[in-house]
Amino acid sequence: MKKRSLSILLALLLLFSASCAQSAENSGDETSAPTEDPAAEQPADAGSDEDDFSSYMPSGDYDGYEFRILKSPDISWCLDEVWAEGITGEAYIDAIYNRNSRIEDLLNVSITQVDGNVDADIKSSVTAGDDTYGVAYPTLSSASSLGGQNLLVDLKNLPEFHLDMPWWDQAASDYLTIANRLFFAENEINIQYDEATWVLYFNKDLVTLYGMESPYELVRENEWTMDKMHEMMTTVAHDEDGNGVLNAPEDYFGFSTHWGSYVGMLSGAGESLVVPDGEGSFVSNLGTERMVTIAEKIGSILNDNTATVLPDRFQGAATSNNQWAINTFYNGHSLFYGEVIGKFADLREMENDFGLLPFPKFEDAQEFYTCEVLSSALAFVIPRSVADKSRSATISEALAIDSHSDFMNAYLDTTITGKSIRDEDSREMLEIIFEYRVYDLGDIFGWGGISGAFQNAVNAGAENFASSAKKIEKIFNKAVEKSLKAYEEADGM
Repeated sequence: MKKRSLSILLALLLLFSASCAQSAENSGDETSAPTEDPAAEQPADAGSDEDDFSSYMPSGDYDGYEFRILKSPDISWCLDEVWAEGITGEAYIDAIYNRNSRIEDLLNVSITQVDGNVDADIKSSVTAGDDTYGVAYPTLSSASSLGGQNLLVDLKNLPEFHLDMPWWDQAASDYLTIANRLFFAENEINIQYDEATWVLYFNKDLVTLYGMESPYELVRENEWTMDKMHEMMTTVAHDEDGNGVLNAPEDYFGFSTHWGSYVGMLSGAGESLVVPDGEGSFVSNLGTERMVTIAEKIGSILNDNTATVLPDRFQGAATSNNQWAINTFYNGHSLFYGEVIGKFADLREMENDFGLLPFPKFEDAQEFYTCEVLSSALAFVIPRSVADKSRSATISEALAIDSHSDFMNAYLDTTITGKSIRDEDSREMLEIIFEYRVYDLGDIFGWGGISGAFQNAVNAGAENFASSAKKIEKIFNKAVEKSLKAYEEADGM
């Protein structure tokens, strides 16, 4: 599933700023749309300097309406802001403030952020029939449940949205359409889903010290595979203090990570926990022959106790504490570190030089490098209690369109590239990561506890994988059936 290219995002700054600054036309509570479909006038390859999306920007006058965006309090490991109090000199925050100010002027609204318990607040709002929030941001996992409870609007029913345009993550729209309903999606108003994309960091100094091949070149030559990663891991890992036990912080490791790498590596292999059955439903993917082979390879890496350590596998690490992983990498004692892009901020002062990579392929015959978006990523939703859904959609679309200019530039070019990425190679890798991003419905919906079942099956070994996977088959099928029935019966209006 292709996502917008990073180069497209960065090329739009100058061309788009004029359209974002247009003044509002006095049209009452009605919004004006292009008289002709602007998509018909756009080239299929929208990546040139001639791109101009100004014809998509709506106009209107909403008489000072307060557009409240509901989200949880700030998440510590990532950027997730949608509102800013004022100009601070920080490019990313200033871009949010300027974006919101332009749309406030354009549509005569005020935009505010309300921090709360998103799931509970959506439920109470819909139950009471109040119009407190214009849009909300639950996690992907929470949104999957809220949609099945008939609490969310089907975004496909709102003509104000141009879901095929680059300010929407089209991969998300494709993956998250269930029973022909799209109750939650991702757009550029909030880029936390970018921050929640699973990636690999690597220690460039250790690569040089051990005379290993450049991982960047391996990616470019289509040779960045699990076998190659494992080979490099075992080259670096060793018992530095000679006490016969791998522990932190003295010893060196090939891979420091946490439990998320089980599904992260699976996604990198081009597979997912569930697959469509071709008839509108989903089946477990755990029992296929290819999956068993991939699981064996993942197990050979994650269960290699001489090169890989997880939270309960070495001295000094608490099972529930993942901080050791980043500390080990930050201190230069791990070759690879599996985490999300949001962890870039924690590595800015790292002494050793480091780079960014997509997760490895299972084999070089695989067409793309694919990286998973975590199920804890925030999703864009509209609660069913919203009285004027067209108004919420119009304001949201305007914010998303405007975000596709200087807000995304501030995030990608200043916050990520300017402050975190240390070389142009990593910038190239970031483009690959964002362009072929995936969403695993098994991880998001949690049908039958399939994520945990996959982890357990990997740990059980290839000879026991099929039987371990089969244990959840019945409960998995019932959970999928229940979800699909709930989605089909939800009116989404």
